Amino acid sequence: MSFVQTVSYSEADGELKALYDQMLQRRGRISNVMSVNSLRPHIMRTLVAHSRSVMEGDSGLSPAERQMIATVVSALNRCQY
Repeated sequence: MSFVQTVSYSEADGELKALYDQMLQRRGRISNVMSVNSLRPHIMRTLVAHSRSVMEGDSGLSPAERQMIATVVSALNRCQY
């Protein structure tokens, strides 16, 4: 199995700590797909902004429909989450 070095919440400071706090406040957890970017907080910030745009931006789709599409795409890609 591959290993990706990450910065834990307890070790985070500055921008990374602020991003982690936002994630905890909004979702109650820090997902692995976000934490793998912890060594590059500017990339994590961009990923968070993109995710919000896709999942919460103007669209003709409801939040439930967006989640359904994300679930189907993940299943097709054999993604476990």
